[in-house]
Amino acid sequence: MTEPPSATLPPELETPETDRPQAPPPPVTWWAPAVLVFAIALAVALLLIPRAAEPRQLGGTPSPISPAVAPVTTRPPEPAELPDGPPVTPTGSGTWHVVPGPNTLAGTGAEELTYTVEIEDGVDAPGFAAQVDMILDDHRGWIGQGRVKFRRETGPEARPEVRISLTTPGTSRRLCGFAIPYDSSCHLSHRIVVNLARWIRGAHSFPDDLAGYRTYAINHEMGHALGFGHVGCPAPGALAPVMMQQTFGLSNTYLAELNRAEPGAATRVRPDGAVCRPNPWVS
Repeated sequence: MTEPPSATLPPELETPETDRPQAPPPPVTWWAPAVLVFAIALAVALLLIPRAAEPRQLGGTPSPISPAVAPVTTRPPEPAELPDGPPVTPTGSGTWHVVPGPNTLAGTGAEELTYTVEIEDGVDAPGFAAQVDMILDDHRGWIGQGRVKFRRETGPEARPEVRISLTTPGTSRRLCGFAIPYDSSCHLSHRIVVNLARWIRGAHSFPDDLAGYRTYAINHEMGHALGFGHVGCPAPGALAPVMMQQTFGLSNTYLAELNRAEPGAATRVRPDGAVCRPNPWVS
């Protein structure tokens, strides 16, 4: 079998590989790997930053975080302080008008004491005169002692032995003085100054008993008009005498300390620790 003739190349194509001219190698760029590394690092960083910004989640059930709050401490009121209550006219005109009404007589005692009921101009206090009359006409008060009777006068010619005057706090301080720095009523020569702030708000010694405090205030100041002075609590737990300063408190020790501001008054009450119960009546 005849073999096919072998393929032969032209001489110019049979030049060995090693004898061929070599193309120059491409230039080496050093920055290409660096750019690649930087791109990879940037991508990793972009993936990690959001994770780092997320709050770490701990195991367990999360509880709400409450802001730190300082404990609230409520100071008990000073016994002699004026209780909170409705607004009070701070200062009136310094003049008074006699409340009109019938001339009344309370009691059968041999000694008669005449009085008028007055209200400072600029003060609206309906019912004040009627309440004063009712208190003085009660046999649990001074007329129950059998010594005195009270006659109310109302006419323009009235010349009472005692003027019972409802008075604003500012005017009361001017008339009564302010040695003890708490609102109070007082007795002056021929006059009972009833402090409007106390009449409206009462005292801490009579909690939730404004009517009882008003009764006490009239009986206490009328006792001064009859010549009685302050006394202390006779025994722990006893009913307070009406001439005890119940407006300021029910403790002998407290009242004795309070009265140190008034020369001579502290000796009337012994600081023996006795505390009484509130009482608006003479007996």
